Parts: sequence; C-alpha cells; structure tokens
Amino acid sequence: MTVAFGTAKAPAWRHFSMPLAGRLEGLVFSLKTFAAAILALVISYWLEVKEPQWAVFTTYLLAQPLVGAIWAKGAFRLAGTVAGAVFAVLCVGLFAQAGPLFILAMALWLAVCAYGATLARNYASYGFALAAFSAPLIGFGSIATPDQVWAMAVDRTTEVALGIVCVGLVHMVVLPRYAGDALSASLASTFSSLAHFAAIILRPDTPEKLFTDIRRQMSEEVIKFDSLRSYAVFETPELRGHDEVLSRMMRAFLGLLSVGRGLYVRLDDLRRHQDQNMAAHLDPVLDKVADLFEAIAADRGGPHSPAVNAALSVARDLIGQAQTQLEAMVESEPLESLANGLLVLQRIGDVIGSLSRVVVGVTTPPVEPSGPRVVAAIERDRGAALAQAARAASALILIGMFWIASAWTAGAMAMTGLAIMMVFFVTAEKPGRVALSYVLVIALAMTVAFFAMGFIMPRLGDFPMLAALLAVVLIPTGIIMSIPRYTFLATAFAAFFLSQLGLSNMPSFDTASYIDNSIGLLLGLGAGVLAIDLILPYDPAATRRREWAEVVAALPAAARGERAEIGARVPIQLALLKLMPRLDLTVHADDEILGGSFGAASMSLELVRLRNRIAQPAFPADARDAVTACLDTLARDFEQLVQGKGPTDRARITDEAARAVAAARTSLASEPPMTTKTVSANAIALAHALASLRFIADRLDIDRPFLTRTLS
Repeated sequence: MTVAFGTAKAPAWRHFSMPLAGRLEGLVFSLKTFAAAILALVISYWLEVKEPQWAVFTTYLLAQPLVGAIWAKGAFRLAGTVAGAVFAVLCVGLFAQAGPLFILAMALWLAVCAYGATLARNYASYGFALAAFSAPLIGFGSIATPDQVWAMAVDRTTEVALGIVCVGLVHMVVLPRYAGDALSASLASTFSSLAHFAAIILRPDTPEKLFTDIRRQMSEEVIKFDSLRSYAVFETPELRGHDEVLSRMMRAFLGLLSVGRGLYVRLDDLRRHQDQNMAAHLDPVLDKVADLFEAIAADRGGPHSPAVNAALSVARDLIGQAQTQLEAMVESEPLESLANGLLVLQRIGDVIGSLSRVVVGVTTPPVEPSGPRVVAAIERDRGAALAQAARAASALILIGMFWIASAWTAGAMAMTGLAIMMVFFVTAEKPGRVALSYVLVIALAMTVAFFAMGFIMPRLGDFPMLAALLAVVLIPTGIIMSIPRYTFLATAFAAFFLSQLGLSNMPSFDTASYIDNSIGLLLGLGAGVLAIDLILPYDPAATRRREWAEVVAALPAAARGERAEIGARVPIQLALLKLMPRLDLTVHADDEILGGSFGAASMSLELVRLRNRIAQPAFPADARDAVTACLDTLARDFEQLVQGKGPTDRARITDEAARAVAAARTSLASEPPMTTKTVSANAIALAHALASLRFIADRLDIDRPFLTRTLS
C-alpha cells in the first residue's frame, strides 16, 4: 500500500494573495455550523436536558472547516470535561462545607491543568484547558446545593457530548471537508511552492524582498501542514501508519527552507562581488536546474508524478556533472574559487535531496501503528509551565479570599471567569493583549444576549421564530469565524452569546440576576487579565532566550561529529516546529530569529559533513589537524555562547569562532601544489573541506545578530 496524497490544482505561489476562505466557502461553513446548533437544540429539547445551551455552545466552540479537526478537538474537549466533572464531584463531596479548603483544592486543580496546557501542543492543550474550566463551573455552580453536583456533572457531560456529535455529524454529512484531503492538498501545494522557491533562489537578480516574502510564506505553509498532520488521524485512523513518513516530509520541508537562505546569499555574493568567474561558470547549469524546479512546481501531479521524479533525477545528474567538472579543475584553479563553486553545488544537491525525500515518502509503505495517539508531543519548557501554574493558583486563591470575605452573590461566576482566563491563554504569544480583546468580545456577546432575552424572546411564539433570531446573529458570526484572522474572537462571541441566552426548556429571565452574574463573570475575566499582566507576567524576551538556547545548544554535538549526517539537523528542526508558530514574521527581529535558526540547522549539517570529510584517508594529515582544531574550538565556543553573560561576551565568543574558521581556511588554502593523480584526490578533498568552512564562515557572519542575540 502506498500513500495517496492527492494533487495540486495549481502552483501554490499563484495563490499567495488569495484569502484562506472564500466567501462562498465561509457561507457554507457558517450554514453547516448553524444547522448543527439547531440540531443540538432540537435534540436537547426532545431529551429535556436541563441546560440545552451547553450543547449549542459546544457546536460553535468545536466548529472547524475540517472534519478531522472537529473530531480531534471534540475528543479532547470531552476528555477534559469528564476529568473536570469528576474532580468537581470529588471536591464538592469532600470540601463543600469548608470554603477555604474547597478553594485551595480548586486552585491546585487549576495549577495542574495550567501546567499541562502549557506543556501540551494543539488540541491536547485544549483538553487541559477544558478540564480546568469544567471543574470550577460545576464545582462553584453547585457549592450552594452540593446534593445536585452529580446531576450537574452528568448533565454537563451529556450536553457537551451531544454538541460534539451534532457538529461532527453535520460537517461530516453535508459537503464535508476531510483533513486527509486537506493534508493531501497541503502536501502537494507546499511541495510545489518549495520547488518554485528553490527556482527563484537560483535565478540571477532575484530581489531580496521577493526571496524574503516567499520564505515567510513557505514557513507558514509548513506550519499549516504540520497542524493538519497532527489531527488528520482522528478522521482517518489508517494515517497513523504514515505518521513517521509525514514526519520525515516535515523535516525535508524544513531542511529545504534552512538551505535556502545561505544558498541565496552565497550565490548573490558570488555574482556581485566575490567570484564572478565562478558564477559565470555555474550559471548555465543553474539555469537548467531552475527550469527543472519550475517544471516540478507546475506539475499538477505533485510529488507522486513520474515526471517530477524524472526531473529531480535530471537535476541530480546535472549537479553531479558540474561537480565532476569543478573537481577536474583542481590543478588549474585556486582552491578558494573551487570551494565556492562546490559549496553552491553541494547546497543545490541538498535542495534536490529534500524534494526527493518527499517523492520517496509518498510511495513508502505505511508502518503499522503501535497504538492510538491520544496525547500530542510534550514540550519541555517546564519553567514556563510552572510559572503559569503558580499564576493560576495564586489568582484563584486571591479572588476566592475576596469571595469568602464579601459573601459576593456572583462570586461563583467570577471564579469561573477567572479559571477561563488562567488556562485559555497560556500558549498565546501576547496573552495580556489577546485576553483583553477576548473580554471585550464577551462583554459585547452578553449585551446582545441581554437585549435578545429582555426585548425579543418574550415576543417569540414558537421554535421557528427562535431559530430565526439565532440565525440573524449566528450566521454572520459563522462567516466571520471562517476568516482565520477573526476565528478566535468570533467563536468567543458566538459561544458566549449562546451560553447567556435563555434556551432552557423552562425559560425565565430575571434582569437583576442576569446583570449580577454577567458582572461577576466579566469581573472574573478582568481579574484574569490583570493576573496575566501582573502575576509572573509572560516575558517574550525570556521565551526567545530559551528558544535561542535550544537551537544553539544543538551545535556542539554536531561540531564534535556525534551525530550521523542524516540526522544532523533533527534536534534543531524539532525546536523549529515549536518556535515557528510563536513568531510574527512581519517583525524584523522574529524574522531574523527564524533565519538564524534555519542557518543553525544548515550549519549543523555542514559541521557533521566536515568531520566526516577529514576522517577520510585521502585527507592530508596537516590539514586534518587544522580542521580538527577548528571544530574543537567551534564546539567549545557554541557551548560558551549558550552560557554567555551578555551581547559583548557573545560577540567575543563569535569572533573567536570566526577566527578559528578563518585560520583553518588559510591553512587549507596554503597547502603545497599537487600534481600527481593521488595528490589531486587530496586536493579535491581539501576543496570540499574549504567549501564547508566557507559555509560555516558565512553563517557566522550572516547570522551574527542571531548568535550574539543582538536582534533589532
């Protein structure tokens, strides 16, 4: 069995300016979600559940364009709801009559959930957040009537499950969009786009802005592909067998991106300043390879097309022939010039290798899954997770003490609102700003719900009129939800509008209670915003330092040759998968962080290659000693960079590393002339080593702001 990954409808770069969701697509999404909400409401009335709004609320919180995403998010929502409900029942049973102990227990639960939500990725994080939110919702909601906690827990879980089933079934039956299909399209589109990206790198006079813009777009494409991969298994379990194949494709995509920047800079430097004769020698073959990349990008068959595989084979042969021609010039050309040319060819070979690994991947037989993937990969930033846990617990305890001291009637709602803020924004890059926007949208939703309940619903005579009222509010909101930029806030508006609307089988509306509870919830949410900004506040600089250190810390092992060439970049690629979603690539500093991380990944590969080259018997002994000393110095310097005390210290260390590379290059370039066939082989080995050193020198120069952490 092979992987059927679909085809690309058109080269992806032609669609860079198009919105992710067309108008018609957004309308269809909105109508399907509204239909799921009405279905959930009808079934809730038929089953006579106590709080139908929770089922309808769930349909909007889970609404996603792709079926797999709905089931993935729904699975974690249900698991989190059950866990929170069970804890609430236990907590009320043990501490219902001891207010301080009850609040302390809830604070500890919130801390555990905030810790898990910070460490987990994707929908696993959402599951922890639901567990944190459900426990106080049920626990504080039943504290005055503890004998009702079990019924409330069962009702809450039943209503959530009903909402999950309704939204999942409607999106699966009515014009479904499957994650597997989207994954196939994303693979083909990303492959096509990266082939075009490779082509523009090789073209002379490619503007730097065009290169930078497309690299940014490619980074976003790769992250979307990784997100699709992470939850496609929920709708298509057989894709679990392809998870390793898809992971290798992700690494191939990242590998191509990491090569691109250095190759672009090296070619631009050769053509404009450094070695125009070598550039003129290479340009004919580079044009042919660029044409092949363009043909690959335009092929509708994508990576499984035989024509694509054939084009990559031709490109590989062209690069191999060009390399052989350069090596034959070893006795007549300066080693430095040959090293420049060999470096370019080697890097183009890496690009071809990355694209080829994707082609191989689509025909790789699947590996039998060892078991279901229930929890996403855990990130290891435990310090940040502990800070989030401490913030959540301390904020809940502070508000709880005020509740007990004041006997505030809406204290339970405030505690619930606080719990929402403490877990739903733990992974946001700018949590305070996002949380404040969230609060304002919820206040708007409550206001709209108040006027609907107070002035419109009393005049409604039957269910169709209620459905019409909901349609007026929810269908436009659903269309806005389909626009990625506004998805989060539009979803919050729809969900809280539904949660505050009187949709129970026995509707009642008490203005004073509604206002009191709404104020309580908003104050709890507002307290959460203050807690985010004031209690152990999120420090973007500290996060960047940790991410930077994780990337740089992978370099010493590469310099010592402790990794195989095939896995040289993997530690940095894994760090990149965590780093990339947090970056705003329109900000220069973040774009430089991404570029520096890609550069570190490429340098890691070149360090391992250099170690392997000097281990070959043909490598001259004196040159081997010079390169070994250089690599040992680099390994030590990269370790010291992570421990550097400040920009000045890191600049000194980077300068020392650059001097070590320069000394090694000088030593290799000054090797005595070689004329015999055996000695020519040694010279070829020297030229390849010089190419690696040339690349490392480039990276130490180009990525100096990244290595010294002086980004601006």
